This record gives sequence, structure tokens and C-alpha cells, in this order.
Amino acid sequence: MIIEAFAKYLHAADPATPASSILARWLWERLTSPPQDTTDRVLRCEIEVELRQKPSARWNAKSDVLPPRYHFSATSDSGKRLLKSLYEYALSYEQQKWSRWVHLVKASDFNRVYNGD
Repeated sequence: MIIEAFAKYLHAADPATPASSILARWLWERLTSPPQDTTDRVLRCEIEVELRQKPSARWNAKSDVLPPRYHFSATSDSGKRLLKSLYEYALSYEQQKWSRWVHLVKASDFNRVYNGD
């Protein structure tokens, strides 16, 4: 139910945006607005948004959706599994996009790069 809701959101998002950033935005929207359905209620029970004292050094303002001081954490073991499942789904979506791109590329496309064309 929860992964299905995220999948609908992910498929409607910009394909150029990394799926992990879309996941962060989706969680942020779900956790900071009033709950509208069962998915929102479960997410609120299992996951919380934490404010970090020190911003992450890896944050990229162009590609990351959330400011560096925010972090999602699980409130229980089932929340950890839920976060892990959502993240793995986002990664599998990225791998699927990569696989589709690779299948469209021909070996001759790389000749232009090496020949200086």
C-alpha cells in the first residue's frame, strides 16, 4: 500500500530527478502535512523527520530536495524495514531507467567519444 503510493508519485515525477530525491520530497510532503489517508497515518507512526545539529557535507543544492539539516529516521523495527524498502524501490527504479538507456545505446555511439567527433 505504501510502496504503491510512492510508486504512483515517482512515476508522475520528472524522470531527470534522482529517485532518492523524489523519495525524500514524497516523505517530507507526507510527514509535514495533515494526514489524509491510511498511508499517511502509517508513515507518521513509523517514520519521523529529525533536525540534525550539523548539516551533511554531501548535500547538493541542485539535486537534493531537502535542506541538509533534515533526516528521516525510523521509530521502530518495522519503520526501519519500511524506510529500507522505500529506498530500495527508489534504487531499483533508477536501475531500471539505466537499463532502458543502455539497451538503446549502440556500440557505435561510443566511437564518437573516442574518435573526437
